[in-house]
Amino acid sequence: MGSWLRTRFVAGLLVTVPLIITFLILRLLYRNLNGLLGPWLDRLLGWHVPGLGLLATAMLVLLMGLLAANFAGKRLIVLGEGILSRMPLVRAVYRTTKEIVAAVALPKGQGLREPVMIEYPRSGLWSYGFVTAYIEREAAGGIESLANVYLPSPPMPTSGALVAVRLDDLYYLDMSNEQAMKLIVSGGMVAPPRLTARSSVTKNDD
Repeated sequence: MGSWLRTRFVAGLLVTVPLIITFLILRLLYRNLNGLLGPWLDRLLGWHVPGLGLLATAMLVLLMGLLAANFAGKRLIVLGEGILSRMPLVRAVYRTTKEIVAAVALPKGQGLREPVMIEYPRSGLWSYGFVTAYIEREAAGGIESLANVYLPSPPMPTSGALVAVRLDDLYYLDMSNEQAMKLIVSGGMVAPPRLTARSSVTKNDD
């Protein structure tokens, strides 16, 4: 009887906990996004319309996207970014946030690239990450090819470490970026039973 109850309770947790976490995250997003313009619109209209602030925020984001897609809008955005770049603290926050959003939101190849494994922070310990760029470094023996690898920290992938790795030390995971992010954010609980990784030499031979 005890084993039966424990099994059913664990099964219930597996269903309920993700639903609760999803609800809490969505509620937090709703409150924050709706709170950006909601109070101002309430005062303007004289009454409260649920979700109006969220809708207005979404329309504002769409408008910014439309502006960024045409020449005049791009000039305006560049002008605004130029003003922000003259404010030391604001400049640092804005640039960091913009780079994080771009890395996550841009298509593969423009933001987070291939998911990889590297030996870090020491030999024998493996860390999961994403290639963000391929670079070259001037070394004593000539030009050395490196990869910038971002190592997200669970459960908040927006914080982590950035390391430059020799291409020979990269092992490319045979999974999508989404699968790799789930693996990292879940602390390894959402993981395939067997990981397949190829070295950069093997990858280049394909």
